[in-house]
Amino acid sequence: MRNLIIYVTLLLAAVPFVWAGGAQEVTPQQADDGYKLITTDELEFKWMLEDESLKVEVTAPTTGWVAVGFDPSRAMKDADFLFGFVKDGELNISDHFGSGAFSHEADTELGGTDDIISASGKEADGSTTLEFTIPLNSGDEYDVDLNPEQEHTVLFAYGPDGADDFSTKHSFRTKVNLQF
Repeated sequence: MRNLIIYVTLLLAAVPFVWAGGAQEVTPQQADDGYKLITTDELEFKWMLEDESLKVEVTAPTTGWVAVGFDPSRAMKDADFLFGFVKDGELNISDHFGSGAFSHEADTELGGTDDIISASGKEADGSTTLEFTIPLNSGDEYDVDLNPEQEHTVLFAYGPDGADDFSTKHSFRTKVNLQF
C-alpha cells in the first residue's frame, strides 16, 4: 500500500508539467506560396494573415487527430483549440476551449460558437493535413484575440494513428511562441 501511495504521489506531482516548460525556439521561414512556415519535429505549420483572419495549414505524421491551440493561461487551460481528423475522406473539425489544465470542450457545448470560417483536410502517406481559416477576433468568449502585433503561444498536438476522435490522448505535443 505504501508503494502505491508513493507511486500515485509521484504521478500526480508530474501531471502539471505535461505542458510546462519553455516553448521551443523556432524561426519562421517564408514559403513560396506566401505562407510563413515552421517545422517542429515532424509537424509542419504554415500560416498567413488574410484580411481579418488567420489562414492555417498544419501537417502531422499521423492518421489520427491533429490540434492547434492558441494562448493557454496554464497547460491547456483557456486555450483556443482547433481539433480535426479525416475519416473515410471526410473532415471532422471542431472549435474547442481549454476548459481545464488537461481538458477541453467544444465551444458550442459551453455556450459559445464554432468560429471556423472555412476548413478542409486530407490524409496521405501516413500524414494528416488540416487547412482552416479563423477570425483574428471572433468576439466569442471561448476564442482568443489573435493580435498580429503580439507574440502568441501556440500548442501543437496529435493523436496516434487511427485516433479519429477528440478524446484519445496525444502521442505528440509541443509549444512554440510566434508572432503572426
